Amino acid sequence: MGRKRDQFWDYAEQRLHGRFKCNFCHGDFPGGATRIKAHLAGVSGHNIVACVAVSQEVQKEARATQETNKKLKCASSLSSAKESSASSSSSNIMDRIVTQGKEEYIVEIFLDDIVDRLVANVFSLTTEHSKNKELKNLLYTLCKIHVMLYDAQKRQVSDDSVRIWLTELKDVVYEVDNVLDEFSYDTFLKYQMMNQVPSFSLCNFDEVKTFKHALDNIVNKVDGLGLKIVNSNPKISLDNIDSSLDDSEVIGREYRVLKSWDLLDDDDDVFLKLKSRFDGLTISSLKRCFAYCAIFPKDYEIRKDELIQHWMAEGFLEPSKESVLMEDIGNKYFKILLDKSFLQKGKRDEYGNIISYRMHDSVHDFVLLISKSKTSGIFSDVRSLFVGFDGQTTPRISFKGDCFTKLCTLSLENADFGDRLLVVFKSLRVLKLYGYKKIELPESIDVFIHLRLLHITGINHLPNSITKLYNLQTLRIEGFLMELPKDLSNLINLRHICIDEIKKAPKNLGRLTCLQTLPIFVVGRDEGYRIKELGALKNLRGEIKISNLEKVEDEEEAKSAKLKEKEMFKLGLHWTSSIRAADSYDKDEKVLEGLQPHPNLKSLTIERYEGKKFPSWWAGLSLYQNLIEIYLNGCTECEEVPTLGHLPCLRVLEIIGMEKVRSIGSEFYSYSDGSYRNTTTLFPALRILKLVEMIALEVWKDAGEVLVFPCLEELTISYCNELRDFPDSLHTCVSLQKLVVKECPELRYWPGVQCVGSTSIQYSHPSLQKLKLCESAHSLLGQIQYFINLKILWIQRFFEIEALPECLGCLFSLQKLYIVDCNHLVHLPTEEAMRCLTQLKMLIIYDCPNLEDNERSKIDHIPFVDIQDSGWPDCSDFED
Repeated sequence: MGRKRDQFWDYAEQRLHGRFKCNFCHGDFPGGATRIKAHLAGVSGHNIVACVAVSQEVQKEARATQETNKKLKCASSLSSAKESSASSSSSNIMDRIVTQGKEEYIVEIFLDDIVDRLVANVFSLTTEHSKNKELKNLLYTLCKIHVMLYDAQKRQVSDDSVRIWLTELKDVVYEVDNVLDEFSYDTFLKYQMMNQVPSFSLCNFDEVKTFKHALDNIVNKVDGLGLKIVNSNPKISLDNIDSSLDDSEVIGREYRVLKSWDLLDDDDDVFLKLKSRFDGLTISSLKRCFAYCAIFPKDYEIRKDELIQHWMAEGFLEPSKESVLMEDIGNKYFKILLDKSFLQKGKRDEYGNIISYRMHDSVHDFVLLISKSKTSGIFSDVRSLFVGFDGQTTPRISFKGDCFTKLCTLSLENADFGDRLLVVFKSLRVLKLYGYKKIELPESIDVFIHLRLLHITGINHLPNSITKLYNLQTLRIEGFLMELPKDLSNLINLRHICIDEIKKAPKNLGRLTCLQTLPIFVVGRDEGYRIKELGALKNLRGEIKISNLEKVEDEEEAKSAKLKEKEMFKLGLHWTSSIRAADSYDKDEKVLEGLQPHPNLKSLTIERYEGKKFPSWWAGLSLYQNLIEIYLNGCTECEEVPTLGHLPCLRVLEIIGMEKVRSIGSEFYSYSDGSYRNTTTLFPALRILKLVEMIALEVWKDAGEVLVFPCLEELTISYCNELRDFPDSLHTCVSLQKLVVKECPELRYWPGVQCVGSTSIQYSHPSLQKLKLCESAHSLLGQIQYFINLKILWIQRFFEIEALPECLGCLFSLQKLYIVDCNHLVHLPTEEAMRCLTQLKMLIIYDCPNLEDNERSKIDHIPFVDIQDSGWPDCSDFED
């Protein structure tokens, strides 16, 4: 049941965009019921203007509510003093919202996390350099700040001095973070690349001393503030993150989420409810991850993997244990934000994985407030910046002075940033450049030594200087890239390479031992380019396409990739179409034998494989219970189709170009001995089946007394020139919706239709809605009346036919009819038959030059008719 409308709305007019107009003074102000009461009560401040025209009676009534709020605040504070320190902080924050502006609720989101991380980093450096007194002193100072931070964040509500102290601290710790990052960079450069022993003499430690002195000054101010020593920061660990939310719970919960937003009917209530949920996030780094989402515009579709990589680049996901991956922490955080309804409207890919989200407008407004993304033009404090332009123009942006020296994330859309980019943004950790314009990076890109994520669209060449960005964790390139920089293996911190296509892989990729994402690997014969480079990448997961497999010498070399140990859900194995040796079939069989995938595989593609048979591990595909898609393309030497009928989750099967297969029999459905091992249903989940360019296929046999293809929705048979019959068992495909038969001249009967003597016996396909018939036996046209629920019919390249059959008039549900490239077609069915098509809304006739003009009188009742002498019609219904 909805909440009762506040009585003070009787004294104001509600307007768009969270504003109201006072009925007394006629002023227009932002806010909801709470601000209306303050306005009428004469309480000014925090963007509230006191009403000068309100009646005394209403003013007295409004002031009474303000007194009640004060009492509630006091009672809440007394109660919270008796509770634990964690709940005290949450209650304290909630109480101050009543009298404090939303803009002041900022600092505590960030400082807990960044100071905790600095302590961990300096402690690690101190362990490595135990004799360095400067590091020990810095660690001591940071620890003192760390234990006082919790009390300071509570007291900033009521104490301006503490609030100023926290702001000064925030500015300094960001600088210290950058200095330590620079030291790590220099250490790697000297130690890893030049084989020198790292020491603080190698870097300019004067900066560290300077900031150490600044931190000491901040600590010295504590004496007058009376801050208590409290250590309550939770460690970042997967153990204290709720992992009960499963992806399956996400899709379908939109109604519940949206309804919860409908209950928030004024601006202040929205903020209070979101504030309550936000305080429930007990881990400070999780709060920072949520606040970071303010960088994205409203209604922006957020890709899950990309956002987690952004969080990682900003340092929000540092694990407390070496065995925990930052990406796993990010996934847990994402689920929590989803469960709290901070994120919604999830989308899944074809494998059931959630890949993107959006944020409700009210949540976006809230996250802008808490992240302080809206400032009064003061860019010196901006940490993240998103600049986007619509259209084809590329405005030039001028970044002058030192205003943006603290910027960590920069995203530019259709913007020409000029030459000053490299000079100004030296603290960048995330750089995203995208839009219509082709992008070129200068060689001096290597000045971005803090950069963790580089995301670019529309670039053809990457300068080799990016291989000096030793902190880089993620490289995302959208569009065609000829090759990656040759020295990419220097980037040993690289975890994700996200690219669309390359012609050549960089050398020695096996050195990138942190790598988890590598969508493409091009095998070479030279050392450093061989398939064994994949073997060293123990963390590799997700999807990969391996091409040029003809360059793998034997089974042992193939096994060196260790694919069986890598949790790939999508695997592509590709040979090239170049001229191969006569005995290449034997080599291909051995190589494929050594490329056994992980049991969690969901999608498998094998292309241009020239073996005559499939490997032994294929017989054990029953172990691959998660397989959803199989694509076999150009396996021209295979003499029989593989056994696939027993796979419980297989939904898509495409077999293209198996030119030597003459028969599909029992081996297709199940085990080689012809038995089904008590199986009552084969291909139980298959929805799409395509058999294409099987030019020698003559016979497609039944599976016997077993239910086959009960869920089949799309069936495509193309360029099977010798195929004479469909298997009778296809009549059980009660879910069939789309059927395509193309250039199969020997086919005489539809699946489910038999001829006994001169009588045709019908097996109904009540669900069939789309039928495409191209260059096939004319007798098939004479049987389409059996598909009584057909809605879309495509007839193409029936060169000898002069008149379409009368049985078309029996398709009473037909809505669209395409007739294409029938050179000898003269007549449509009779006018009586055509007028029986009462549901026909669209008739498209292309490239039928002999169709007589007087045939138009038969179709004048059809709402849309398009007749063209040449060309090709647009049709999304039959996209092959």
